[in-house]
Amino acid sequence: RAELFAGCDWFDEKWLWEPKGRAPVLSDLRLVFRMRACPIDLLVLFPNSLHSALLAFLGGARQRIGYVRDCRGWLLTGKVFPPRKGRKIQPRPMVESYLRLAEAVGCPPESPHLELHCTPEEKRIGEEIFRSVGFSEETPTVGLVYAGAQGPARRPPVEHYIQLAKMVVSQTEWQVLVVAGPDEREIACRICQTVSHSRVKTMVHWPSLGLSVAKACLARCQVVISPDSGPRHIAAALGKPLITLYGPTTPIWGENPTVKSMDLFVDLPCLGCLKPVCPYGHHKCMQELKPERVFEAFCSLIGQGRGVFCDELGVAA
Repeated sequence: RAELFAGCDWFDEKWLWEPKGRAPVLSDLRLVFRMRACPIDLLVLFPNSLHSALLAFLGGARQRIGYVRDCRGWLLTGKVFPPRKGRKIQPRPMVESYLRLAEAVGCPPESPHLELHCTPEEKRIGEEIFRSVGFSEETPTVGLVYAGAQGPARRPPVEHYIQLAKMVVSQTEWQVLVVAGPDEREIACRICQTVSHSRVKTMVHWPSLGLSVAKACLARCQVVISPDSGPRHIAAALGKPLITLYGPTTPIWGENPTVKSMDLFVDLPCLGCLKPVCPYGHHKCMQELKPERVFEAFCSLIGQGRGVFCDELGVAA
């Protein structure tokens, strides 16, 4: 995922750690040996896992700062306690949690503004993809993200996306770019083939699909519609207006006053279960989030008239 930060100048070095890769133990060992070869004075742990704290300890980091969670407090030299109500940890926006960690090591309070940049090569890839699918530079584009890396419970029904894409192209002048990864390639193609419209295309024909390509495509969209997924947060950091479809997660995790986002969810007793697969088997959190509701939110975001575009979005009025 180091490619995600290409174009950003915040780091002197980037070390890649892949705890969920093909060889996680080997990745752990490489990281530990590398830390020991380059003694670390201070290490801030953004993951809340025992695993990450154990690696920091084994790697010899002298100061290890992180939240006291997952039975790992004994591994931390600088303990930050999450807010609780009784014994239960209270949810709060992730960006706020990360900023509190930065403040714990002496950083001044900062704005929660998110930021990502594209490299010249990524910009070229984005231009080439739009050109290859026949999209006009003069026509605004909505990115329709289909992502399922966190499990099927977060995926909108394919039929809903098909209906939504049809509504957009039949009732507005916008282009629809279906953004997906290699595992969703077939579904992205099915959406486009079923809609069968010159203004509904996908980027999955690009030879190497990764975060860099997704970032390049999202950067060229004026609006992004997405479930609560990695691409959604990439789009937020790129400054894109968002419509976020929440299923087993809740909006509080992604809340950020600097992000223009319309958060849609179904108010169910099981809201916020965080399960990758619906434990009840009905998947109502996504099934009942109808495409008509998403389209109405889209129309509200771009302007009251369907096909009338807000100047704020950087497209034609």
